[in-house]
Amino acid sequence: MKNLNLLLLLFLLLPNLIFGQTEGERPNIILIFVDDLGYTDVGFNRDANFIEEYGIIPTPEIDALASGGVVAKNAHVAHPFCGPSRAALMTGVYPHRICAQYNLPNDLDSDFGVSADETFFSKVLQDNNYNTAAIGKWHLGVGNEFIPNNRGFDYFFGMIGGGHEYFESIYEPTWIANGGNTTNEYRVPLLRNTDYVAPSEFENDEYLTDILTEETVNYINENGASPDPFFIYLAYNAPHTPLQAPAADIAQFKADNPNFESLVANSPDILSANIPNNWNGTPEEYRASLVEDRIIYATMVSIMDRGIGQVKDAVDANGITDNTLIIFMSDNGGKLRQAGAVNYPLTAGKGSTDEGGHRVPMLFNWPNTLPAGANYDHLVSSLDLYPSFLALADAAVPTGKLLEGKTIMNNLITNQDARSEESIYVMRPFFGFHNGAVMNGNYKISKKGNNPNASAWKLYDIINDPGEQTNIRGTLPNGEQIVNDILEEAVTWVSDFQDVDPCWYDHNNPHPHEALWNNGSLPRYEALFGLPLGLNEFVDNPFRIFPNPTNGHFTLSFENYISELEIDVLSQTGRLIKKINGNNTSSQDINISELPAGFYIVKIMGDNKIAIEKIIKL
Repeated sequence: MKNLNLLLLLFLLLPNLIFGQTEGERPNIILIFVDDLGYTDVGFNRDANFIEEYGIIPTPEIDALASGGVVAKNAHVAHPFCGPSRAALMTGVYPHRICAQYNLPNDLDSDFGVSADETFFSKVLQDNNYNTAAIGKWHLGVGNEFIPNNRGFDYFFGMIGGGHEYFESIYEPTWIANGGNTTNEYRVPLLRNTDYVAPSEFENDEYLTDILTEETVNYINENGASPDPFFIYLAYNAPHTPLQAPAADIAQFKADNPNFESLVANSPDILSANIPNNWNGTPEEYRASLVEDRIIYATMVSIMDRGIGQVKDAVDANGITDNTLIIFMSDNGGKLRQAGAVNYPLTAGKGSTDEGGHRVPMLFNWPNTLPAGANYDHLVSSLDLYPSFLALADAAVPTGKLLEGKTIMNNLITNQDARSEESIYVMRPFFGFHNGAVMNGNYKISKKGNNPNASAWKLYDIINDPGEQTNIRGTLPNGEQIVNDILEEAVTWVSDFQDVDPCWYDHNNPHPHEALWNNGSLPRYEALFGLPLGLNEFVDNPFRIFPNPTNGHFTLSFENYISELEIDVLSQTGRLIKKINGNNTSSQDINISELPAGFYIVKIMGDNKIAIEKIIKL
């Protein structure tokens, strides 16, 4: 029996004995963050049920990285749009918390950007002797305080805004014609650090994806032998629109994939496409244009795949393969039809709180450290990269910095869940309401439309039903309890930033949501979650807690008097730490200076109503 127990223990520890722990290993890190890629537009995410008519895009280089590493099959970003997703990635917190709910406007004169008070993980890596480079798309602010060189990157090459034309022959004439004064971020020269690249550096027909690949390869060659590790944020803007690719590459893709065009012409996406009211041709011509869009998109993905192979070749050539972690993922779900992407079997695409909007392809490749050919079966959030990178670098979390992700690298080795049943969230504002989704373990609850009731949430098993075809809330024996438990956690989570208005909108001419936020008619996040289980019932008596975070003292202030007030300060596990009572008051001072730094729950009860808030003790 003793020998049997020893064997069992060794079996459980085997992954760690083979691959070891990852903390403090300080590998080189290459994060390849691509733009609007369809969930099944890479081979490693397609299974035998994939419908051939959608169009199979060969991605041999990306698939080789996947087969040599760990695939996260249930990976999500924190927002279904480019800018907020990147803000979450770099700050380690949800974009709604830091007023980054919308894309930044396409305006190089804009004063907006992700707050400089938020420390990007790149800055922490830089401060811990990593050589850091950002190559490609930025989309986090164009003012001096927001640019990559002031956010932790030693070197920057790419586009500061949210997108770009792919050929100099398209953007350069606009730039010259406007005397260098255009504010359209798609139509300006590329930047190297803070200076525009001279037009003479690239040929007019040189393709942007290839340029970004070449710049990355050069950086690896220059830094591969350094005693300090490097971090490269390679943010391809492909396959984001505009759909552009060299004619020779398009022709070659058609030649290499002779059945692609005829198959795609009969795909469910294209056959079911609604004809726009402003379309002047026939329905057949419109569908033919969608087929051509899909072909150009597929060519863009193929060029990107080729470039990723060149990046991997540079790592190998420099003899740093075993000490280099490569992560590949998309910034949000693929944009369908006119933008060319396919997310099947997921529902919907970019911008949606359905799986197709925020569930993304993701892989981790680190030879001799991570297992090859493995899947990680549990939830992963893009928020997890910030704490994971710091753990790899043996770097401390900045003082007072909130992180909402989990350190996951060791969990990838053992396929152990890093979340302990904690949820991840996606919220998107619409005209007068919010759509929302919460993922927890195998389950997801989802609500769309202007219905404030908790009963409107649907429940899905996203492991066995990733397309969200069957609402199991009423058929699963404990379905109601699952929904209520997830909603209760969601109300607690959202309580400390439910009144954070956006700092900007993706356009201001004017944006249709702006007036709704300003006058309060766009419901705040607590309304999204339907006020479940009696929580947050102080709707008719608004209150606030300030300051939060706090060094020790904070004030609870109501708009109207409370006759009988009871306040419980709880640990994150629900253990009662402190109780405060008050009568006939609209304000209560609370002292938690004796408590250690961390997160606490404040339960507020008064006049037969209840609310839950979070407080951060610095």
